Amino acid sequence: MKIQYPIITISGKNHIEFIKHDEDLKKCNKRALKNKYYNKLILIDSNSNRYRIQSAEQESTIGILWGFNLMKGQQLKVRLIFDEKVEKIELGEFQDLLIKIINKNKYFWDSDGNLKERLEFIKNANSTKEIISKFTYEYYKKY
Repeated sequence: MKIQYPIITISGKNHIEFIKHDEDLKKCNKRALKNKYYNKLILIDSNSNRYRIQSAEQESTIGILWGFNLMKGQQLKVRLIFDEKVEKIELGEFQDLLIKIINKNKYFWDSDGNLKERLEFIKNANSTKEIISKFTYEYYKKY
């Protein structure tokens, strides 16, 4: 399975994250793993492939002192267990899904006053990769 980065992940609670690298996807804190954050997580890559993660298992700790960080909790590297089925997502379906999620959380997405521009960009984009790349760039620029 070859995931093409950057990617977007969508949790069951319609929380989305944009991820630039494999190491960022597989890094979490102990609480996220215990709360089964990865279970049933949907991942859409830049090649329009949709994956579903069944679960995750701890592989190792990250950093010194067995990954302990007072601010973030214990940092872990995880091994992801995927469903075997990989589906293609059409551009229109991806656009509709993203717009629906953003509209459910519109106050967050409009916190900088750019909600309309974001929605227009999504509607007018020519590819899944174009959308994911732009939002990933914005996300990493902020954080």
